[in-house]
Amino acid sequence: MLNDDIRDYANRSVLCWLATTSGDGPSVSPKEIFACFGEDRIIIANIASPNSVKNIRDEPRVCVSFVDVFSQKGWQLYGDAVLLRAGDDGFEDRKAILQKMAGDAFRVATLWDVTVTKAKEIIAPSYRFNPDVKEADMRESAMRTYGVKPVD
Repeated sequence: MLNDDIRDYANRSVLCWLATTSGDGPSVSPKEIFACFGEDRIIIANIASPNSVKNIRDEPRVCVSFVDVFSQKGWQLYGDAVLLRAGDDGFEDRKAILQKMAGDAFRVATLWDVTVTKAKEIIAPSYRFNPDVKEADMRESAMRTYGVKPVD
């Protein structure tokens, strides 16, 4: 399910967005620390998200999205999420990956393990309206727009 293209975009993305639902409707929350895990999982550190915890406890179906802002492409991953804590099967292996990414910024006390069942590519409208546009052109244009200079 998590092919090389999905993994590449996940690794290039600064944040992912976790969409959950509740009785009040949908909720989307940015997540700073996340990684592909195994063939069909995304793991996400729970830094400070009590609403996401409650929503997933009540309705485990979620969508995780991430986009490379320069290429303006990414993925939506749909599946079921489970909150893992110390003592749960697989927690320590997953926590080690996320804690390494977080460094000393915070302690990963809990995390979500999302089993991905469906993937849908995200593509900026510019690609659809101009089929000849290349990703390198989009990247260059976005870097100019955001005032980012390439690293030599």
